[in-house]
Amino acid sequence: MSGYPFLFGSQYYRAPTPDPACWDDDLRHMRDLGFNATKFFVQWRWSHRGEEQFYFEDLDRLMNLAHEHGLAVTLNTLLDMSPLWLFDKHPDAKQVNASGQVIEPYTVAHRSIGGHPGPCYSHPGALEDRRRFLTEVFDHFAAHPALSMWDVWNEPEQSFQQRTPDLKTLTCHCPHCRVGFQQWLQAKYGDLARLNEVWGRCYEAWQQVELPYTGGGITDFVDWREFHLDVMTEEARWRLDLARTRDPDHPAYLHVVPNVMTCFSAVTCVDDFALASHCDLFAASMNAGPATIAQVVSAARGKVCYNVESHLNFGSVGMHQRRLGLPDLLADWLPQIGLGIKGFLFWQFRPEVLGAESPAWGVVKPDGTERPVTRAVREFGWRLRPHVERLLRARPEPPEIGVWKSRKNELFHFAAHDSLQSLVESVEGYQNALYWSSYRYRIVSDDMLAASDLKGLRVLIMPSCYYLTQPEADALDAWLRHGGSLLCEAHLGGYDGTTGRHSRRVPGCGLAERWGLREVDSTSSYHLRLPEPQAFDGSVPEDVQKALRDAALQGGRFYPIRLRDGSYVWGANRYAALESDDVVVEGSFDGVEACILSKRVGEGRLIYCGTNLGEGAVRDSACLEAFLRRVLTEAAVSPTLGAAPERPGTVHVDALLDGDEPAFLVVLSRAAEAQKLELDVGGVWHGLYTGAEWALGRTAADLPGPCADLLVGGR
Repeated sequence: MSGYPFLFGSQYYRAPTPDPACWDDDLRHMRDLGFNATKFFVQWRWSHRGEEQFYFEDLDRLMNLAHEHGLAVTLNTLLDMSPLWLFDKHPDAKQVNASGQVIEPYTVAHRSIGGHPGPCYSHPGALEDRRRFLTEVFDHFAAHPALSMWDVWNEPEQSFQQRTPDLKTLTCHCPHCRVGFQQWLQAKYGDLARLNEVWGRCYEAWQQVELPYTGGGITDFVDWREFHLDVMTEEARWRLDLARTRDPDHPAYLHVVPNVMTCFSAVTCVDDFALASHCDLFAASMNAGPATIAQVVSAARGKVCYNVESHLNFGSVGMHQRRLGLPDLLADWLPQIGLGIKGFLFWQFRPEVLGAESPAWGVVKPDGTERPVTRAVREFGWRLRPHVERLLRARPEPPEIGVWKSRKNELFHFAAHDSLQSLVESVEGYQNALYWSSYRYRIVSDDMLAASDLKGLRVLIMPSCYYLTQPEADALDAWLRHGGSLLCEAHLGGYDGTTGRHSRRVPGCGLAERWGLREVDSTSSYHLRLPEPQAFDGSVPEDVQKALRDAALQGGRFYPIRLRDGSYVWGANRYAALESDDVVVEGSFDGVEACILSKRVGEGRLIYCGTNLGEGAVRDSACLEAFLRRVLTEAAVSPTLGAAPERPGTVHVDALLDGDEPAFLVVLSRAAEAQKLELDVGGVWHGLYTGAEWALGRTAADLPGPCADLLVGGR
């Protein structure tokens, strides 16, 4: 842990609220609740009043009060609200969207002092002014005894209006970005002839290179957004490096909204893996969910991870927050602990009374008195406190399964569909199926695959893997031949990102020839004609029969694939007929053509799906869960502690190891009824929050449902 604490507390100050009259009572209240940490915002517009005028008096007093009350402070620097003087000094520093609109400073709910979204990241003058402000901040507060950590960037994103990606509003298309993009292309391609070859253009000078305004060219759009991703990563790097240079005694990090493609995405220029690589530790704004937690922990690659902005308490003027009790906290925070998160800060302690986010989000009421969640927080911390030191040491079991999630493939899908929804459903279909079957997995980025960073993985799953680069294909082939098990979906490498061309044979990037397998024909699932229901025998499930009747013999998004054991799984969106020698036909749509097959490649096993099974889980997740359990059993991968619930797909179990032995178990059930749960672990375990005694082993334990509990060390 390198001395990092288990964080337990709340964010507090986003000037100008809460009012100074509240500060002393609120910080004392935090201490009395058992909090050990808080966070204050240092906002560029608020604290840099004039080019030569800095205002830190409010934060000085807050830091002193936090020290008096024994609270460790993280200072979170926010630069996405431009000072009032900035654009007078740099009128050409404003962002420009794809429609040519210059983005004037404006106010949003979470930046109620105005100045959002700040200047273009590529403007050199605005960059120097950001550096100057941060230097003043680091130098002013570095020696304060209350300071614990620096958070140099709150939820990195290019600008607020892009959280739902829209080609018309993507930024930034200013002249500085045009020059920067041309320089980035020169560094990537080396010479103009290579760029022309890949893009299919006839430029005679780098200055002729145009900015992509649509996704129609695919490769130019992918490059354009990757340029902005790299600009954002460079912004993070210099902020973190400056913090460490000016204050080497305190760790520096930034915190993201995890890129699970439903809010923040590669299209809006967030690469958690690239950002995390420059941090001392890593953190996020999040709530429980397999996709968000796995994204953060995987991007951190072994670094300490925090949830420094829990959104459990969300709300607004239009929808006031929920009444939260201890079960709500357990259901949200325990899954995060189970996957390795080492502490929590609420957003926020006292609700703001300014702007559209008020009067929600508070651990207490606007007048400072307690709410149900206040009492729940007190009990959560009180029960956890005796075990914190051991929790800091404990680590989740290493994952044996990887789920590929490529920023390039993400950009490709947006270019092809103007949406990420089907890709989200493909990726999350597998993640949810793995999570609720208690399998341990991690996310594998495109850069990690290209670098053969697959250590410890026995199985790799590649959902909707249409866009692939040659280095990824080479690494994938080598890993498979050395004994890995690969489960991939339709059109693997159908678009070759290295050449900028659709592959003539699929799987692309030369894999069809290497593996002796190819897609002989493909179509959309909407063009399929579903057979009469009676064409299937009596083993067809009732829900499948109903779906066939509803489809009225026409194609659609989902279609059933019969597996060789007689069960079914649902395909979605795409259909490819497969051909290969020395294969096992694992599944077919029409009983004639192979749609899923498996074969040996070197010492490894390939399961190639001519459809999108992850997306098919939208239709029926239980079918995908059952299919995955068979695939993983054949790959000799077991659930955590051999978890065997009475109702498959309803229980998740995590084991946190202290050394080689389990020290804690996180057990979640989403079943409505009680059930039996078998685990390969002995001894008597104490349920920290239910108070139940668990005598575990292959003798089944009674698991109430629904429930969430942290079980403490067997004896």
